[in-house]
Amino acid sequence: MSGLGQENSGIYAERRRMLAERLGDGVIAIPGYTESEGQSGFTGFRQESNFYYLTGHSEPGAALLIAPSKGRVSYCEALFLPQQGSLPESWTVPRTSPEEAGRLGFQEVLATGNWPQELQSLIKDRKLVYSLHPLPGSGAESVRDKHLFARLENDAGTTNIRDVRRHLSKMRSIKSSGEILMLQKAVDATVSAHREAWKIVKAGVSEHQVMARFIGAAYESGCARMAYPPIVGAGKNASILHYHRNDSTLENEQLLLMDMGGEHSRYAADISRTVPVSGKFSEYHRELYEVVHQAQQKVIAALRPGMVLNSLRNRSMQQIASNYFQKHLQRFGVEGRLPHALGHHVGLDVHDPAPVRDILKPGMVVTIEPGIYLPDERLGIRIEDMVEVTKDGCRVMSSTLPSEADAIQRALNPVI
Repeated sequence: MSGLGQENSGIYAERRRMLAERLGDGVIAIPGYTESEGQSGFTGFRQESNFYYLTGHSEPGAALLIAPSKGRVSYCEALFLPQQGSLPESWTVPRTSPEEAGRLGFQEVLATGNWPQELQSLIKDRKLVYSLHPLPGSGAESVRDKHLFARLENDAGTTNIRDVRRHLSKMRSIKSSGEILMLQKAVDATVSAHREAWKIVKAGVSEHQVMARFIGAAYESGCARMAYPPIVGAGKNASILHYHRNDSTLENEQLLLMDMGGEHSRYAADISRTVPVSGKFSEYHRELYEVVHQAQQKVIAALRPGMVLNSLRNRSMQQIASNYFQKHLQRFGVEGRLPHALGHHVGLDVHDPAPVRDILKPGMVVTIEPGIYLPDERLGIRIEDMVEVTKDGCRVMSSTLPSEADAIQRALNPVI
């Protein structure tokens, strides 16, 4: 999607005003990614998610200013866009111009050359500045955010900038009906792609081939990119939580763990399944698989508003899964604990921000993904579904992809 659709402009305007009301004063200054900052592999530019959430604008080089109402001074906002012709059109597609202000739903749309002057003018009057502080760490995303923040400090002429992420996390954790629809489209496309990938699962096929079949089917189903690097791990590879080599050959006695999701209209899907390469679970593999599956089903049956996703305390989804593991894995000599979080929020990012240890509320979308990983036994089992929290329980958004052992076997062997 290029730019912001007129039919959605009111949604983004409402989000900007809601953020301004939460903060109540100061200046909200959020630059978007430049072309180089937002590059995402072979899928091209991807706008910073918080900026997109507030603007719906997906093109590079933009910036946002919001000034909440203050006394007799009214609320004001402006989107800053590069002038047309700032890049040769033979090198890039035509960009939305500042002259398209009416369609974008902003009070003003100005050229980015005006950004430093307008920002400093607002700061002079309001003193306080809010923006996105860089995420901690040394990964590519953190480095990119630090570069973005340094650029903001230079334009603002101040280093006294407060972080706005906490407020945006609370807002983004509750999905609107339109966001739920986009997430469901991403889920449906991902389910379809998983089913296509299952069709070639057999001994002698490589993990790469399974991944390639998924990616092709996801794009054919309407995905614009992968939501994250696919994990296709057979045998011992499935016990590696973030396995990305995907270059081994499948063997009949193995289980194959596939953690893959596509992105539709900027919204992500995240689904995992573990299937037998031979098309049929061995007795031992089935018994282990059933423990993971039943743990997940116990969690989903208990999931409702007021519960907590990841915590080892009362009213925690993770505690329910851990208790089930401890009770039923002892007979296998397996340690009964989850080696990772039970799940995470999903939205514009596959790991969407949300308040830490906040209670679940209607409109939240989370994954439920219990797993056991036994490298000495050369296997890993994870089952992951996306779940919408409703007012009186939850809805499994990815329920059309089989997760029960017999249903998986039937899907792998359709002629039987």
